[in-house]
Amino acid sequence: MRMAAKVLVVLGCFGVSGPSLAENAFSLGLGVTASEQSFGQGWRALPAPSFSVEYEGYRLATRGPGLAADLVPSRALSLGPLVRYSGGRESEELPTKYQQQADIPASAEVGVSIGSGIPWRVIGVPLPGIVTASADLVTTLPGGHETAVFAPSVGWVSPVTERLTLIGALGSQWGTEAHMTTFFGVEATPDTGVGAYQPEAGLKSLSLSLIASYQHTERWSTIWLTSVNQYQGDAADSPLVRDTGALNRVFLVWGVTYNGLF
Repeated sequence: MRMAAKVLVVLGCFGVSGPSLAENAFSLGLGVTASEQSFGQGWRALPAPSFSVEYEGYRLATRGPGLAADLVPSRALSLGPLVRYSGGRESEELPTKYQQQADIPASAEVGVSIGSGIPWRVIGVPLPGIVTASADLVTTLPGGHETAVFAPSVGWVSPVTERLTLIGALGSQWGTEAHMTTFFGVEATPDTGVGAYQPEAGLKSLSLSLIASYQHTERWSTIWLTSVNQYQGDAADSPLVRDTGALNRVFLVWGVTYNGLF
């Protein structure tokens, strides 16, 4: 139960699926996040509460600023709906010459999440732990910025000791043309010397994440997460990125979690 609980709690934080618990279980967590904001807006720290509950193989858990459900009671597959909050952007947050750009409204995003985890030995690779793969497809509800993103990732869950588990993940985000235009496009404003920029649909970013989970007792564990995100393609070429030197973003999380059974 201990190893499975760590995989579920940790991977639920960033969207990679692990094996299901045999028992009906729950977890409650509290932590803090620190992240670099888009386009050189500095760092922001926020509280990071979390929870998960699993009953007879079905699961509901926090996923960043939202919730994800697993409606497939299987150790090999996770599949279910995803709902989350997507922050907007005020034009006044941009450098002065870009403050005539349109605001982006905050939005509720809905979609589907799928994932799987398979022990390396099952596919004939002599490595410890589990190789994982997952993907999220989300779009916004009417009234928001009304764009869609596809986010696949792969990862590796590796037990280092009985108490310490390391998890690495390589993720990506692919945006529709509407998404890329909304967040990285630029409208020409001749009075400020800004020219128009129209990105196309495609790869938006790549991210590399490392998580360490330490099981202090049967019930209590601590989680550390470090993630580095880099814009790619037309997103990286956007004047909003180039002129602010904001090609890379760092995301940090620390949290403590209580795991229980019912």
